[in-house]
Amino acid sequence: MHLSALNLEKLIEKVINDANFDARSSNILRKRFGLETPKTATLQQLGAKYGITRERVRQLEAQAVSQIRKGIESFEEAQALKNFAEDHLSRIGGLRKDDTFMEELHIVTEANEEKGIFGNKARFIFKILKYPYFSGENDFFHSFWYVDKGAKNKMEIIHKDIVKKLKKVEHFEEIFREAVKPHNIPESIAANYLSVSKKIGIGPYGDIGLSHWEEINPKTVRAKAFLLLKKTGDPMHFTEIAKFIDSHAPTVHNELIKDPRFVLMGRGTYGLKLK
Repeated sequence: MHLSALNLEKLIEKVINDANFDARSSNILRKRFGLETPKTATLQQLGAKYGITRERVRQLEAQAVSQIRKGIESFEEAQALKNFAEDHLSRIGGLRKDDTFMEELHIVTEANEEKGIFGNKARFIFKILKYPYFSGENDFFHSFWYVDKGAKNKMEIIHKDIVKKLKKVEHFEEIFREAVKPHNIPESIAANYLSVSKKIGIGPYGDIGLSHWEEINPKTVRAKAFLLLKKTGDPMHFTEIAKFIDSHAPTVHNELIKDPRFVLMGRGTYGLKLK
């Protein structure tokens, strides 16, 4: 079947009805996985609702998932979703950041429902199918989906190599190419791998580097103004700078006056101090 014909709501109703759950188990599934609202319920919240322990809620959830898993392979829609995931992820290097993957799936299926609920439903089906594999968010990576350990390991090796060698944003492209070359993969796939990273980011002007760098993640008014003037290479009036960095003009003016990196060129126009 074509994926545009897939209706996740109908598929979920089929698999839940086929399992013949009681009302409590059905509701626990719907609330825990956010099948009706973008927000998922915690074990504590459901335990309080039904007057049972968190552990008992966890057990009921696990039993329900196990029961659905026994019959889901017989549904054509579930197989279509699984096949799409495998084909799509394989074409882009074997993995994809979670929110990006859900966005792409939402587009391909031409779903009309809210993206948050749609994503929860897709994640629910993938959990039942146990494929593609899921890696949760941690200190280094955003959550992502992958087709095999080879893709995951390759991403982690390239990521570690780049983070270790990266010293200046100007050197990123050279370091990136050196890190990718041994793996014999297109740079587009390597770029997809880096999109999963929390340590590497893209700045407001397209620079790529470590996420904590000021050029990649400028947080203060001064940092944003400095980066803007550095990129434009020309002096600008403080009101114009304020518009570009989406800040209040008086605040920008006060910050520029205090910072020796900025030079008043005349009548509110500032440039960067020459080294």
